[in-house]
Amino acid sequence: MKGVYMEQVLEKMRDIIRSGGNIVVLAGMNITYDIGLNGVTAEHIAYDIEQKYGYSNDEIASSLFYTRRAELFFKYYKEVILNIENPQPSSIHYGIYKLQQCSKLSAVVTRSVYSLYEKVGCNNVIQLHGSVDKNICPKCKKLYDSAYIKHSKGIPVCEQCGIPLRPGFSLLGEMLDNGKISQASNAVENANILLVLGASINSTLCRYMVKYYNGDKLILLNDKEKVGDERANYRVYGNIREMFAKVMDF
Repeated sequence: MKGVYMEQVLEKMRDIIRSGGNIVVLAGMNITYDIGLNGVTAEHIAYDIEQKYGYSNDEIASSLFYTRRAELFFKYYKEVILNIENPQPSSIHYGIYKLQQCSKLSAVVTRSVYSLYEKVGCNNVIQLHGSVDKNICPKCKKLYDSAYIKHSKGIPVCEQCGIPLRPGFSLLGEMLDNGKISQASNAVENANILLVLGASINSTLCRYMVKYYNGDKLILLNDKEKVGDERANYRVYGNIREMFAKVMDF
């Protein structure tokens, strides 16, 4: 989608957001990848993971692997999931915060485990898979942030109890928090505008959530077209940062 037609669609999106409110953002993993972070399962570098660690990313990021091979699991956690020291929000994160400042944003729903939306000031952020900044001691329940994990030697343990910490995000093979799922689905159901950024309609994030949306303002901005995207009312593809900047130009 190029040229005049793309600009017309972006202008229509801008008009909808400028004049509307009660916006729920489904923030996809492409926003995370865009700033160089890998996420939990690092799908985009799956081959490299298996070559380096001898196991697939899905194996290492599982609850079984965490239980049986904690040392290698935390090596992966530090090197792959926490691959960037003190990651910084992108213009997309700040653009989403602008929606909040304009009293248009109802919620941000994401699979990302990095607290970048909160870092820019967003309030109602629903991290379906948890956060790297909420690692917990299974015994005393003390929380530890990502910096503590990153700089620990070997297996990170609780300073008080001396036992291994539990990652703050959901591992493969574990159930997601039903409370978060209900909160997110309720937000989507009540949204006037559903803004999908950096994800396809059939992605893990969207395919469950989109079915709750009853409106006619489903807006999609992503890098490439995928099967199922035709369910969006308005959609464009390309550089997500550049497109979102044009949509937010009000």
